[in-house]
Amino acid sequence: MILLLLRIFWRILIFLLGVGALIFIVRTVWPNSDNQAAILGALIFTYGLMAYLVIPNLMRLFHVFSKPDHIPLYVTTGDGWPSDPVNIAILSKDKKHLIKAMRKAGWYMADKTTFKNSLREAWSIIFNQPYPNAPVSTLYLFNRAHDIAFQIPTNQRQSARTRHHVRFWKLKAPRKDHADRGHFDFWSSRLLDWLHRKNEIWIGASTYDFKPIDIRWRTGSITHGVHHEADKERDYIIKTLKDTGSVSRVNTTEPHGKFKFRGQSFRTVFTTDGSIKVVKLK
Repeated sequence: MILLLLRIFWRILIFLLGVGALIFIVRTVWPNSDNQAAILGALIFTYGLMAYLVIPNLMRLFHVFSKPDHIPLYVTTGDGWPSDPVNIAILSKDKKHLIKAMRKAGWYMADKTTFKNSLREAWSIIFNQPYPNAPVSTLYLFNRAHDIAFQIPTNQRQSARTRHHVRFWKLKAPRKDHADRGHFDFWSSRLLDWLHRKNEIWIGASTYDFKPIDIRWRTGSITHGVHHEADKERDYIIKTLKDTGSVSRVNTTEPHGKFKFRGQSFRTVFTTDGSIKVVKLK
């Protein structure tokens, strides 16, 4: 009962901090005139601060005291909120082997997320310009960012507007004092049959960006529109690898049970059986 009251109190405090930040920003930047351009500029500035700075940092502060308690069947944003379902694991000799197989199957390796690359991605989306190696947003599993990501644009211009994409995390034992030791143990138990072989295990979360723009419902910031059928996206990855003769075999882990959760955008609700397709590369 005490823990429940503390959690309610903390949520109310976070809400009041957000309202206070909004009031402060509005009072600070709002123009004392009827100039429409100044009002529009103030609106854009207020939106930018709230969606990309205030709300995300309040959520990070919230998760300092309220750790998400979930079996890691989905990856999270930097704020700790659910994003994409985990649905594939690839066994390769090493990272170079994985990259070679994915490139052979027609996948482009995503560039690192830098300020310059982010501007180039925005230009590609707005003006529909080619950028098949556009960066993807940083997501987290095992309390760390993805190690590598791949994508295939699905438009004739090869722009970042619409694309198949997948992020991979290498399965490796964390430090003894690591916060996500339980997550590693969970995945190790699910992939026990392949864990002690001479392979690296790359756990992936794959989704399809079918719309260039959507809104994150928790922060109001801009993101891609993501299709809810992530399992079909997983099967598409496997098909591209099979078509190029890169697959030795495919196994499926026992379903953990069907589950449903809301992704980042308003209209994206993922439903999956919780199974993982395990792909052994040749």
